[in-house]
Amino acid sequence: MAPKLSLVIPTYNEALNIAKLCQKIINVLERMALDFEIIIVDDDSPDGTWRIADELAKQDLRIKLIRRMCARGLGSAVVRGWAVSRGEILGVIDADLQHPPEILEEMMSQVINHQEIDIVVASRYVSGGGVLDKRFLQILKSQSAIFLGRIFMPKIFKLVKDPLSGYFILRRKVIAARALRPMGYKILLEVLARGSYRKVCEVPFIFVVRGAGITKAGWKEYGFYLFHLVKLSRRAK
Repeated sequence: MAPKLSLVIPTYNEALNIAKLCQKIINVLERMALDFEIIIVDDDSPDGTWRIADELAKQDLRIKLIRRMCARGLGSAVVRGWAVSRGEILGVIDADLQHPPEILEEMMSQVINHQEIDIVVASRYVSGGGVLDKRFLQILKSQSAIFLGRIFMPKIFKLVKDPLSGYFILRRKVIAARALRPMGYKILLEVLARGSYRKVCEVPFIFVVRGAGITKAGWKEYGFYLFHLVKLSRRAK
C-alpha cells in the first residue's frame, strides 16, 4: 500500500487562490488513488482566506484548517502543520499557484518506487526546470541568495541544486525527533541542515508568475534568510 501524504499549505491573504489550488491537488492525488490529507495553516488572513478554507474543510474531510491567531511565518506554519499530520510522507506547497500540483505525481512516484529516496524537491535548477518570473529584483534576490548559500553552506548547495525551493516532500523519519526552528520562508534549508536522510531527488518544474495576490517574499524575508543561513552554517561547523 502506498504511504499517506500529509501536504501542508501555509497561507496568508490567499483567498483568491486557495480553493482552486485545493481542487487541483485533489484531482492529482485522486488520479493516483493515494491516501492523503491537505492541512491549511492560515495566519489569520485579513482577506478571509481562513473562512474559505473552513468551508472547504466542511465539504471534504481530507482538508483540515489550522487558524493561527498570534503567530506568523511560513516556516513555522509548515512545522505546525506537520506536527498535527498523520501521513508517512510530509510535504509543503505554496498557496499562490506558482507551484504546479501536477508535479506531485512524479514526486510521490519517486518516494513510492525508491526506498532509498527520503526527500524529493521540486527544483527550478535541474534540467527541465526554470523560472518564468523575469523581474530584475526577483532575479537579483534569488541569485544572491544562492551565491551566499554556496559560501556559507557549500555541502548542501552542492548536494541539492535548489535547496531554497518551497515545494518538496519527505519521509516523516527525516525530521523525527529533530527540533526544527525555521526562520522566514526557507524551510527546506532547515530540513536539509538538521534532518536525517539518505538520498535527495530533484524533480524539475517551471516556477510561474503569481496569478493573484501579492508576494510575501520581500526584503524582510531576505533578511531572515541571511540570518538563518549564518545560524545554520555555525551549527554545521
